[in-house]
Amino acid sequence: MKNTYQLFLHDLKNIKRAPSFIILLIGLSILPSFYAWFNLKSSWDPYSNTKYLQVAVINHDIGAEVKGKEVNVGNQLVNSLRQNDKFNWQFKDDLKDANHKLRMGEYYAIIHIPKDFSKDMTSIFHKKPKRAHIDYKVNQKINAIAPKMTNAGATAITESLNEKFVDAATKALLQESNRAGIKIEEQIPLYHKIENAVFDAERALPDIERFRKAVIKIDEHQDDISKYADEFYSLNQYRDKLNGGADKIITANQHASDINALGQMIVKLNNNLPRIENALQRANTIEQKFPEINNAVQQGIEATTKAQQVLNQSQNAMPKVHNKINTAQEINKKGQEKLSTVDIKPAHTALQNGLGALSTLTGEQANTTLEMLDQLNELAAQKPGATETLTKNLTVYQDNINQAIRFNNELIRIMNDVNDLGFNTTSISNELSNVNQSLDALNKTISNAISQSKSNQAVNINKEAINSARTALKDLSTFANTTMPDIFDRGLSNLSGDLDSISQKLNTAQSFANKVDEILNEASRITSEANTTLNQINQQLPSLEQRFKQINHTAQTNYPLFKSKIGQASNFVQSDLPSVLSDLERLSNFAENDLPGVLNKYDNTSKLLKNNLPGAQDGIHELAQFARDELPAIEKDIQKSAKKLRSFDHKDTLNKLVSLLKNDMKNQSDYFAKPIQLDETQVFPIPNYGSASAPFYTALALWVGALLCGNLLTTELKDPAIKDKFSLREIYLGRMILFLLISIAQAIIVVLGNLFILDAYAKHPIYNVIFAILVGLAFTVIVYTLVSLLGNIGKAVAIIIMVLQIAGGGGTFPVQVTPLFFQRIHPFLPFTYAVDLLREAVGGITPELTWSKLGFLYLITAIIFAFGLAMKPRFEPIKKGFYSRSQASNLVE
Repeated sequence: MKNTYQLFLHDLKNIKRAPSFIILLIGLSILPSFYAWFNLKSSWDPYSNTKYLQVAVINHDIGAEVKGKEVNVGNQLVNSLRQNDKFNWQFKDDLKDANHKLRMGEYYAIIHIPKDFSKDMTSIFHKKPKRAHIDYKVNQKINAIAPKMTNAGATAITESLNEKFVDAATKALLQESNRAGIKIEEQIPLYHKIENAVFDAERALPDIERFRKAVIKIDEHQDDISKYADEFYSLNQYRDKLNGGADKIITANQHASDINALGQMIVKLNNNLPRIENALQRANTIEQKFPEINNAVQQGIEATTKAQQVLNQSQNAMPKVHNKINTAQEINKKGQEKLSTVDIKPAHTALQNGLGALSTLTGEQANTTLEMLDQLNELAAQKPGATETLTKNLTVYQDNINQAIRFNNELIRIMNDVNDLGFNTTSISNELSNVNQSLDALNKTISNAISQSKSNQAVNINKEAINSARTALKDLSTFANTTMPDIFDRGLSNLSGDLDSISQKLNTAQSFANKVDEILNEASRITSEANTTLNQINQQLPSLEQRFKQINHTAQTNYPLFKSKIGQASNFVQSDLPSVLSDLERLSNFAENDLPGVLNKYDNTSKLLKNNLPGAQDGIHELAQFARDELPAIEKDIQKSAKKLRSFDHKDTLNKLVSLLKNDMKNQSDYFAKPIQLDETQVFPIPNYGSASAPFYTALALWVGALLCGNLLTTELKDPAIKDKFSLREIYLGRMILFLLISIAQAIIVVLGNLFILDAYAKHPIYNVIFAILVGLAFTVIVYTLVSLLGNIGKAVAIIIMVLQIAGGGGTFPVQVTPLFFQRIHPFLPFTYAVDLLREAVGGITPELTWSKLGFLYLITAIIFAFGLAMKPRFEPIKKGFYSRSQASNLVE
């Protein structure tokens, strides 16, 4: 070390002896700084100076008409660009001239707005949407960066238009949705009235069922009623006999005084015995008919009593039936009128609008997710490396996919509720489930990619999963715009059809109920009169029958004796004849006064039965047929409707639909226009591009400075007088000290120039100077060692390393976007750690990163230094031999 220091002092003495050499040292110290300063100043903030780039704008848009209003989006775009100073916009009309100037390099790019631009932009209002296009041309030959800048400007224009259009379209959609929600909410009281009417009809079902059974029972006993009526009609055959007998009794009674004389003449009657015998024979015939008359009258009384009871029960049930049918008919009629009166049919149309809004909202959600998947697809095509930014971006995509899945699940649940109303929404739920399956698969792929990015592995995003999800979402978008409205229309038609069917059945029920009232009233009157008449006959017949039997029995018994004992007849006339005459008088009174009334009542009753009973039986039969065939179906329909309404209320579907449709239009339209909000947080902020580039150009200047020292200063000991006093290792170490001192000066000058001449930003300016000195010393040791060991070859190797470090050191572009070769050599390049170390001082120090970068940089430096110190003696002969051979060419210094 002593000799090393002596060699350094010898170099200082040589500098003093040659003052002109001091100028060279000053130049070596300052010259590398110019390399950094000029590069930094020229690229200090290029993106803020794009206003000097000429971009031609040619507007040929002829406009379009939307709902009676003229719209010209192209003119609006041109007006907005006139207020934009990001580029030097050249507004021209001649597209051909603009294309010529683009080819000649006068324009960097052309933006052409075609004539159908407004028409295509507003095509969504005509149900045949067509994507609008802006023609963009750029001259790639002029400059490498300018096309990227102009492309960013064109992209910003289209994004701005898309954002405004989505905001306007979404606001219109949400306004319609909000109106639909309000209309449905206004019709909720009407819905509850209809619902209460159905529940009332359901509660009346037990009364209706009792009525149905009673009518069927009456119908089943109509044969008995006919039988009793036939027997009652048969009584008419005895009318002549009754009248004849009555006449005789009356006549006999009129000749009661003569009977007494006849009694005296009883003997004379013997000659008239044949006639008496004939009379007795006719009396036997009459007596035999009395049981049949009694049975017929009794059966008629029982039948009319039984019929009266059944009719009374039916009449008592009919007011309740009328009330329930009238209530249901009135409510149903109101529902029908609401569904058919005007174009905006309250509940029906509100539901139709709400379901239509759901179809449109489903399509919009699918399209929004599709746009996100297009961005994800582009990211997957780039095959990005693992970074913290990539992890955040993938997490955002995953959140958007989860949001789409939640939206679809909520829509599936609503479709299940709507299905209970009679809508067949199974295909809609299946379509949404298929989309969710594809999105779940894509979610797993993104989760794997996030895990790979967090663990710094190669990130692989499965494009097949993306394509599968895109296909499913496109199908859903098409399905929402075509099939879903058809399904909802059919369901709404069925709902109206159900109300029509219920109305027809209620009208039929009311008609039959009215017929039943008429039939029951008439039948009740007939049976009441018949019952009264038969009771009167029944009261008179026993006494009449008894008396007739007594007389006939007496006559028949005594007739043999009458013939043999005519004498006894005289006693009979004297003792029994008065009572007989008394009875005869009563019979005469009955025959003369009561019998005509009885027969008239019988005739009236018979006439009523003959005229009205068939019609009554037909009406009862028709009503019974209705009770058997149609009334059970009506009862089931009422129960089914009540069940559906209860289920609908239990799930609160109507209120949920109103809640879903009503919205905050401003916030939600802003959301659809900008579904993703970028919350940017700058970590270690650097105010401008020049300051951010300073670490790279500073490190590059220090490496150039080391190269200049290696080319302009010798690493050998030229003085032959002292050459033998020092070993090769001592020369290696002693001459390095001068190189290191010059490196320190270079580092201080370049950093101070950055800070005070260029006004570059540095979070820690003192550390910036210190880190630059440490980087300069490391670079000097590396370059010095290469030149000391290899001579001119070492200089060439140092230049090659510099070239590799510019691309592979990560100073300008992230190393992850460079070819694989540069990514592999990146960890072994001094630039990798030198640039990062200087960035710590500019942006903000993270201690663990600072020590890590500094440690790796000096580990590489220490390895090269140790190698040079150890191998200096061995490489010296090789260097001299190569130098001698190259000198022989007379072309090398």
